[in-house]
Amino acid sequence: MGSYGNQLRQILRRLGRSPMFTAITLITLAIGIGANTAIFSVIDGVLLKPLPYPHPEQLVVVLHAAHGLNGAQPLDLGPSNYFVYREQNRTFQDIGLFTRDSASVTGKALPEQVPALDVSDGTLPILGVQPFLGRLFNSADVMLASPSTAVLGYDYWQRKFASNPNVIGQMVTIDSRPRQIIGVMPKDFHFLDWEAPAVFLPIQLERNKLFLGRFNYPGIARLKPGVTLAEAIADVGRMLAIVLRSFAPPPGLSLQFFEQARIAPNLLPLRQAVVGEVSGLLWILMGGIGFVLLIACANVANL
Repeated sequence: MGSYGNQLRQILRRLGRSPMFTAITLITLAIGIGANTAIFSVIDGVLLKPLPYPHPEQLVVVLHAAHGLNGAQPLDLGPSNYFVYREQNRTFQDIGLFTRDSASVTGKALPEQVPALDVSDGTLPILGVQPFLGRLFNSADVMLASPSTAVLGYDYWQRKFASNPNVIGQMVTIDSRPRQIIGVMPKDFHFLDWEAPAVFLPIQLERNKLFLGRFNYPGIARLKPGVTLAEAIADVGRMLAIVLRSFAPPPGLSLQFFEQARIAPNLLPLRQAVVGEVSGLLWILMGGIGFVLLIACANVANL
């Protein structure tokens, strides 16, 4: 043990006699270690940590592919598909629609345009969200004949309503439409990797006026316990034929068009859909930065 202490003291004395060498050594190591730490922090936050929802492994994004349409992009979820999937599936606990929006809020201080999120009544419960105040949307809120309602984001509730705990039941005008505030979202809630919405609004669909198609709503579902992704894909494939039988094609299109489009299910784990192609890039970057650290250590050894 004493020999190690003597060697350490000798090293420190040598470093003290060569301040330039010491500075270059420390800077080289600091750059290599700092870069690796920064990249690993990003990888840990994006790729390694689980999504901030209960049982995130059960969450999937519901997409489609139209194999009969050359060069077609992946399709989201159509309202007609949504109703059939929700009512006749065998593999989902529930399924929901959502879409990004922007809303004009008036009647509370100065008018302002704020980010909004439109959701069906099942979307937020699928993510396991519990409101900070009040309640979330239910089946009545998404009916066209129901009174208009809204849920506030936590930060917006603090800023616009001064954290008033009696905000539930108050009226606010959104896009020139009076809406009753029914809830406030929890403080740390994040919807995927999107900008934090100031207000959440219910998606209201009139089922008897829907046609096939209109694949413009992203869909999210929670699998039943023990159900695999392959089983869910097969289940959606089974229901696609039911959708074609249950709804008429829109004016100007025929049923044959949808049959020839050969629409097929394309379900993805929610993490994969959120991260996308960034995961591969981050791992490559981590490998490159690790190589930089090795070079830095080799340079220090040469010095």
